[in-house]
Amino acid sequence: MVRTVVRRVFIAAASLGASAPTVCAVAAPAATGAQAAARVEEPTAWGGPTTQHLWIDAQAGVESVQLNTFTADFESVSVGLLPTSGVGPTANVGAGVRLSFFTLGLRGHVASFQNDSPTQTVGAWQIWTLDAEAGLRVPLNRLEPHVSIAAGYASFGGFEDAVRGLSSGLDVHGVDARLDGGVDYWVTHEISLGADASGGLLFVARPGVSARDLAMPKQIGTLDDAEARVLEANGSSVGWTFALTGDVGVHF
Repeated sequence: MVRTVVRRVFIAAASLGASAPTVCAVAAPAATGAQAAARVEEPTAWGGPTTQHLWIDAQAGVESVQLNTFTADFESVSVGLLPTSGVGPTANVGAGVRLSFFTLGLRGHVASFQNDSPTQTVGAWQIWTLDAEAGLRVPLNRLEPHVSIAAGYASFGGFEDAVRGLSSGLDVHGVDARLDGGVDYWVTHEISLGADASGGLLFVARPGVSARDLAMPKQIGTLDDAEARVLEANGSSVGWTFALTGDVGVHF
């Protein structure tokens, strides 16, 4: 009797054990090193200067100018009163776009000169230019040699009092052409520092001055009758400039 009861208990226990669900803990496979690295987003590598499409730069340095080197007709412009050469500080600012190795832009430039000659009536005078320019740049890692050509409008300032008694001053203006070369060093992805050398040609002219604009020329000690007659005619001349500058550029 007792054996029969015990046997039934064991059979019931065995039946419960067989019908119970089996629970297995399955460990997730460990991520490999490559998979873990792929999950970390890496910053995009800089593609170099050619990936920057907008630029602004400023330059400052020293410039020299010669206005009577290529033609003897400068006297028809200066009438012996205006400077024929000068050395002084210069500055310019440019901005434009970049298309891979090529740049296009506009540049404004001013150079200031001081004439201390006792025979001249002009003290400080300036050359202003506004040019369109095109350039070629060759990136070599962080170094970038470049060359550009430019041309535009040129105007001379500071001649208002060159001739006392002249009501509207001497208006000297024309066109300029410039060739520039240099090298930049990219300090960061957006900022570059560099040095440039440039040479240019100036084609300047002075419109004729009406005799009515000459206030009593016989009483002007620095302007004799011959010079007055020259002032009444148009005058033109060709000169050259040379400049050494340092520059800083911002690129986007």
